[in-house]
Amino acid sequence: MFLAKEGGSVNDIMNICSRMYTMQQLPLSLVDEEGRILQSWPEIFKDSIRPEMTALVIRDFVLQDRDALHPLISYLEEGYFVGVVEIDAGHYLIIGLVSPYRHTRKELMELCAGTVYPDRIQQYCDAAMLAPLMTLPQMRACAGLLVQLFSGRAIPEEDILFNDNADRRPYSEKRLSALQFRQREEAEEHTKLGFETAFRQAIRLGRSDLLLKALTSSAGGTVGYMSLNAQRQRQYTFISFVTLVSRAAMEGGLPEETAYLLSDLYCQRMDLLSEQSEFDRLSLGMAMDFCEKVAGSRLPDHVSPPVRKALNYISVHLHESFGVEDLAAHCNLCRRSLSLHFKKEMGIGIVDYVQREKINEARYLLEHTDLPIPDISSHLNYSSQSYFTAQFKKLVSETPERYRNRRRSH
Repeated sequence: MFLAKEGGSVNDIMNICSRMYTMQQLPLSLVDEEGRILQSWPEIFKDSIRPEMTALVIRDFVLQDRDALHPLISYLEEGYFVGVVEIDAGHYLIIGLVSPYRHTRKELMELCAGTVYPDRIQQYCDAAMLAPLMTLPQMRACAGLLVQLFSGRAIPEEDILFNDNADRRPYSEKRLSALQFRQREEAEEHTKLGFETAFRQAIRLGRSDLLLKALTSSAGGTVGYMSLNAQRQRQYTFISFVTLVSRAAMEGGLPEETAYLLSDLYCQRMDLLSEQSEFDRLSLGMAMDFCEKVAGSRLPDHVSPPVRKALNYISVHLHESFGVEDLAAHCNLCRRSLSLHFKKEMGIGIVDYVQREKINEARYLLEHTDLPIPDISSHLNYSSQSYFTAQFKKLVSETPERYRNRRRSH
């Protein structure tokens, strides 16, 4: 065991962390320098996360020359923040994972595939989905508060290092070099309207191939001058671009809350850049990110708000036990009304849709985790493994075991 600085006891630290988790569901993990989790909030994290992964987080803290009065906040490409606060020599508090926007459970599971033990990934995701949404300023405030609670000293915001680990490169440098966002000082005309129309339409459709084609073609003009200061010009240009992109994404079906929070996140990352090449890279990555999210959440234009609300509820609560009555209450409709609207707009009944989505998640678990088939059946709330197997075979035309063996043999 150990004592915190300024004479604080282990119990003091435990109480602080426990209260913060109780108030906000903020994930916290007390670890040693080798990455072993000594205590976690929620408790499930302690036996779920591989120690070698927490050791990497601590190693990064040390390599960045951080200490008890200089916390570290890192951003991961998948859209999450992780914070590290040193308590005393050899002991640290990890904050997170947290994100400024809500992720689907599938996205979280993909992120955790190599970080969490396969047989614990379901329980880990259940707990992690309860974490509050947090922006970068909120993460900084949280890290500063913890330093003050542990050391008794208030620290300025500039002493909290933000490290962007999300150098997003889904496309080759050759493709990236073709992107022409650079302003032309001699040009007199503004960017042609056709250029804007092309990339906005690609985002609305969720077509990354069309978006890349639009962004790497000549814009036929230049961005207007909004500042005589080169750095501010780059920032204003980026803000204008992310505004157009986020609006197009919302028109394409991306939920407003997700689009606004994602836009804020990219603007926060923009604040850390200085070189034009960095702005270009972030601009392309941002546009592609929005486009891919639209593609992932793409629904027919005729889908009404109540049905969209039902689809979102099903996605978030797929692993839980709920009925059509629960879904109807969530959408403020009677069961019959929701069922009729859902079948008419989606072309499939609610029960059959939920069954299909459960089997899709089962396929993912069979391919990407070592979770035993009985556990997969249980986590997806099937009454028995035999019933799960029957439903899986009905939709996939083979048993779960055969499906896993076939996919892993490729």
